[in-house]
Amino acid sequence: MKTVYLVCATGIATSSMLRVKVLDFLEERGIEVEVFQYRVAEMFPERIKADVIVATTSMPPEVTEKFTVISGLPLLTGIGEEETLEAIANALTDKK
Repeated sequence: MKTVYLVCATGIATSSMLRVKVLDFLEERGIEVEVFQYRVAEMFPERIKADVIVATTSMPPEVTEKFTVISGLPLLTGIGEEETLEAIANALTDKK
């Protein structure tokens, strides 16, 4: 099973909005995932076990250099939402 981290400034409101969209989309495609919500301040590379990180805030360079990070902002604005969801699905299915 793959793991997705949803990251925002507080780990509550924005990431909760993303959770529904991401889970629904991946479920429709038959991709089983565990989803966890975090605040950006909790993103220490040595603790991250995610296959994909979807973030609505800037991520530290030490995270973006080592992990697949996808901007979740289109999931909030609706502009580019489908492309973002596809990118998440592709990142999860491309990993072996």
